[in-house]
Amino acid sequence: MSFNAREILYKTLGDQVSSAAEAALRFARDRDFTGTDPYDGLLSPAAPLLKGRLPRQAWVQAHKRLGDSLRSVTRVPKVTMTKAMALFAMAERCEGNPERANELITRILCTRGAGPWGYEFDVQTRWAHYLANSPNVVATVFALRAFAATDRLGEVSAGTTTWLESLAHPDGFFRYTEASDRLVHNGSLLAAESLAILGGDRSLIQRAVTRTVDAQAADGSWPYGEGKGLEWIDSFHTIYVLDSLYFLRQQGFEIGDSYERGLAYWYAHCLTIDGLPVYNADESNASHDVHNVATTVGFLAGLAHRGDLEIDPEPAIRHLLAHQGPDGGFRNDPKSLPHMRWNQAHASCALSRWVDLLGSECRGRSDRSESEGAQS
Repeated sequence: MSFNAREILYKTLGDQVSSAAEAALRFARDRDFTGTDPYDGLLSPAAPLLKGRLPRQAWVQAHKRLGDSLRSVTRVPKVTMTKAMALFAMAERCEGNPERANELITRILCTRGAGPWGYEFDVQTRWAHYLANSPNVVATVFALRAFAATDRLGEVSAGTTTWLESLAHPDGFFRYTEASDRLVHNGSLLAAESLAILGGDRSLIQRAVTRTVDAQAADGSWPYGEGKGLEWIDSFHTIYVLDSLYFLRQQGFEIGDSYERGLAYWYAHCLTIDGLPVYNADESNASHDVHNVATTVGFLAGLAHRGDLEIDPEPAIRHLLAHQGPDGGFRNDPKSLPHMRWNQAHASCALSRWVDLLGSECRGRSDRSESEGAQS
C-alpha cells in the first residue's frame, strides 16, 4: 500500500475507525469480556442428554440461529473465553493500553492456566466432537499470539510445546485436537505456527508446512481439509493459512511460492468486485458474518504492513463498521446477538490493527515534517 493511499485512508476514515475500535473495546469491558457465542449451545444443562453427532450438531445450529429466545429456555449461560481475551489483549496493545492488555493475559493465566488452551464449551462440528476445555490449536495459537505481543511467552507452560508436538500425525500434519485424525489445513498450520513461536521441533513444523504446501491446488487455493465433507473453500480459513505461511516463512521455513499463489487466489475469489469480503469463495454477495468480515479487515491491515496490499481497504472497513450498533456491539444483523468471541473480539482486534497502522503513519508524517522544518 503506497504512503499516499494510506494517508488518504487516514484522512477519510481515521477518526471513525479509532472511535469504533474504542467503542468496541468499551462494550467488551463493560460486560467483563463475557457474553454469548454462536457455538455455545452445548453449555445448556440439557445438552448431556443429546447422544450422537447429528443431535448435538442440530442443537448447536438451533442456538446459533435462534439467539436469545432459545438460550433463555435451555439456560445457556454467558461465557468468558480464552480466545476472546487473547484477541482483546492484542486490541488493547494496538490501542496503546499495555496495562489493560497485561491484565487480560494475567486473567488467562489465573483462570485458564498457562496452556495449552481450548474452548469453554463442548464443540460438535461436522467432522469432530471435543469436550469443553480440551485443548485445540485455534484457542492455543491466539493465546500465544497475545502472549508474544505482550512479551510474556516466558510464562507459557513447557507442557504447551509438548502437547503441540504430540499432535504430529504420521502422515505429516498436525491434528486439530487430540481426538481428531482429520487433516484441517488451517489447523495444521496454526499448530505449526504455535510450535514455531515456542521454539519447538523444527522438523515437525517443516513436515506440516510441506504437507499443506503440496496440497495447494493449481489455482492457489486450499480446501478446508482433506476427506469427505471438508472440501469447501472459504475466506477466513484461507486467511488463517496465509497468515501462518507468512509467519513461518519469516521464521526460516521453506514454503516456496505458496503464499504468493494463495494470496492471488484470495484477492481473485474472496472479494466482490466492489472489494467487499465474501464468505465462501466465488460468492457474489458480501458476507454479513462479522467474524469473516473482521478477519478480512484485519488481514488487510496486515497486508498493508507487509507491503502486499493491492486493493483499496476502505469498502471492507466501512462494511465492518456498518455492523456496529450504537452500543458498540457488533451484530450480523440488527436482531442478532453481539457474540463476544466470534463478533466482538475479532472486530475489536481488526479495527485496532488499523488504528495502530494509521497511528504509526501519522506519527511518521509528523516526524518527517519536524525534520524537514529543522533542515530548512
